[in-house]
Amino acid sequence: MSNRLTVFILIIFFVFPGFTIGEETAGIEVNVNSSDVEGKFEFRLPRYETNIIAGAGVLYSDKNYLISNLNISLADQVFVRPLSFGIGFKGNFGTAEKYKIDYDMASIGFLLTGEYDFRKHEDRLNIPLSIKSTFSISPEPLCFIDTKQYFDFTFTVYWHVLKNASILAGYRHLDFRFKKSTETLNKTDDSLFLGCKLHF
Repeated sequence: MSNRLTVFILIIFFVFPGFTIGEETAGIEVNVNSSDVEGKFEFRLPRYETNIIAGAGVLYSDKNYLISNLNISLADQVFVRPLSFGIGFKGNFGTAEKYKIDYDMASIGFLLTGEYDFRKHEDRLNIPLSIKSTFSISPEPLCFIDTKQYFDFTFTVYWHVLKNASILAGYRHLDFRFKKSTETLNKTDDSLFLGCKLHF
């Protein structure tokens, strides 16, 4: 598991940035708590009328699971300038272990995102905060190998301490189910995390 984690982190931090040249903007995020470490990378393609956002991430937990993902979505402002919504797809893959049995994950999920950036508010209060929520679900027909179902939800608050750097705090909920032969793994995980994000 540690070898897969190392390879995926190298891909995120060294391969994907090569595509973010020109008008595109990118962000690298790392968050941690007492049992988890998560890395994310995303880039936006603002040259189109609607932002195309692509990204990747990896979540390692000492609770015996490793989840990686690739995602792509379309996002745009709605109703008011600070508010934006996105819709897209998220592919998940990884491993989990229980009672010395390894379960392999592979799924394609629907992705919804919402963000409110207080810095864009029309009354120019100049509050350096933004909040973001993501929701992803993979029903059984879109799950493969040992996976039966996958769901995740995150809510994150960003404090933009610098123009290109933010401190963050958030909540994560995971719910995934595996089945191999007669053995079944049902697992949920709720956690709080802290981290930082660099914007380019």
